[in-house]
Amino acid sequence: MTVQEIKNFALKKTGFNQIPDAYLIDYVNEIMDSLVVDADSAGKKETIIIDATQGEWTDLPFDFVAVKRCIRTENNQVCDEFLIENSQIQFRISGEYRVEYITMQDHVSSLEDTPPINIIFHETLALGAAYKEAARIFMYDNNNIKAQLFSEYMEERKKAIRKATNTKRSRRRIRYADFF
Repeated sequence: MTVQEIKNFALKKTGFNQIPDAYLIDYVNEIMDSLVVDADSAGKKETIIIDATQGEWTDLPFDFVAVKRCIRTENNQVCDEFLIENSQIQFRISGEYRVEYITMQDHVSSLEDTPPINIIFHETLALGAAYKEAARIFMYDNNNIKAQLFSEYMEERKKAIRKATNTKRSRRRIRYADFF
């Protein structure tokens, strides 16, 4: 779903004639950022190697949101003995670690862009944009449309997070026939 398709969906849900493009792009980016915080599967996965010294704090990348897991490279085992504070990580044992972490998605900048987030969340983006536009227009009014859109948005958000969390990924490799 492109941002233009998200806009069309939001217009249909709200019954409005227009949503300013700049507002829509801000809504989509803002909702994507909040989804990454609530659902790891909404973010990008990145990996870095850290050569850690026991008890010393090491800076994590500036775009870091959450650590998925740390693997000690010496024995290739998952390590749970680390602390994270203020975008820094500290390990209990010195050594080299592969840190897999979640980062924010790249932001959209035009109506032709497709949000670089799992497709499961695209309808959530559309409903969120519809709600945010209704909240902007009816800022000081207790309007039924605003409450209804908020309810639909939150329900779709929960459903998408649940679906993304429960999606199992297969580790099976597909064998292809040799080329002649």
